[in-house]
Amino acid sequence: MQGGLSPIPGGGFLAKNIDASKIAQIAGVSRATVSRVINNYAFVKPSTRERVLNVIEQHAYSPNFSARILAGKRSYTIGLFHAVGDHVGPKSRLEDTQINFMTERIIHTAIAAGYYVLVYQVSDPDRKAEQKKIVDMFKQNRIDGGVFIGFPNSYDLIENLIEQGFVTGIFNQRISGKHEGNRVLVRMDYSGFKRAVDYAAGLGHRDIMFVCADMVRQSGEDIAGIFREGMNRNGLVIRDEFILKAGAFTRTHAVEAFSRFMELKPPMPSCIVCANDIMAFGVVEVLRRCGLKVPGDVSIIGSDDILVSQYFDPPLTTTRYDFDEMMKTLTAKVVERIENPRIDHFAMTYPGKLVIRDSCLPCSAPGLPV
Repeated sequence: MQGGLSPIPGGGFLAKNIDASKIAQIAGVSRATVSRVINNYAFVKPSTRERVLNVIEQHAYSPNFSARILAGKRSYTIGLFHAVGDHVGPKSRLEDTQINFMTERIIHTAIAAGYYVLVYQVSDPDRKAEQKKIVDMFKQNRIDGGVFIGFPNSYDLIENLIEQGFVTGIFNQRISGKHEGNRVLVRMDYSGFKRAVDYAAGLGHRDIMFVCADMVRQSGEDIAGIFREGMNRNGLVIRDEFILKAGAFTRTHAVEAFSRFMELKPPMPSCIVCANDIMAFGVVEVLRRCGLKVPGDVSIIGSDDILVSQYFDPPLTTTRYDFDEMMKTLTAKVVERIENPRIDHFAMTYPGKLVIRDSCLPCSAPGLPV
């Protein structure tokens, strides 16, 4: 060891407690020049920039992150806030597969743009303590912007953040008359549910059940409304007992809700349309437990076309959405607005496509007794 220096891989020495002033001294430049190089500012000669960067590399110097935040610098970090509900446990389950995929796409896009992602799962969006943590991340400049997934419509916290000028990306909310430049909105077009009802009606199904979920979220409201539109357009009667509300968009909640339905020994639908594929898996589980075959006795239609749906038994008829493109667009547009606040409001709606597989058959009877 030489004079308080420790050797580092590749040659050179790591100075203990080295700071930007020491880097400036070693490189023979001013402290301001080191700052300009670190923050990639213009008006630094290429030879000077290279000399400073070489010294930084030789001494493995990293700028003090806390000091950068206090100085009002960018953190180059995006917050990803996902309202997952209290059903998510410490172990990843089938319910989490879509969450994991969406998170991976956001992280991959952010990294490509030079940003980190801070992931925060929110079990209860109405809990004040969790809301405070989210607000603090913005106000303490720990993040430069945020992406919100799974939150209710007209969520005050999001609206307040946008009003205060923070860059906010939102997935699947329906907010009319809002066109702020720092609001980035990506939505799913649930008209695919109309096509699902049309398809079922075309197969002769008249008694069609809909298994839906959280009505405070945009997706829950839209899907239920579009299902009703499809039924009305095809001249089909909507039976109250065939609108089955589960507490959340999960297999577990679908199993619980559909099990309660089956315990009543009601007339059976010939086709069941579910708000997502994972809920459809839960409905199939209960049907088989009751000795009914899919699609021999009851046809099933899901939504989202997650990866395992094509390998399910039977392969699931569903509505496909380009989640890859939606997450990439949402993240990229948030980064754009962080780096250029003058960019106009962005909103994009992505359509769904009906994917026909083996979980639906033509109806052979108006309904099945239990």
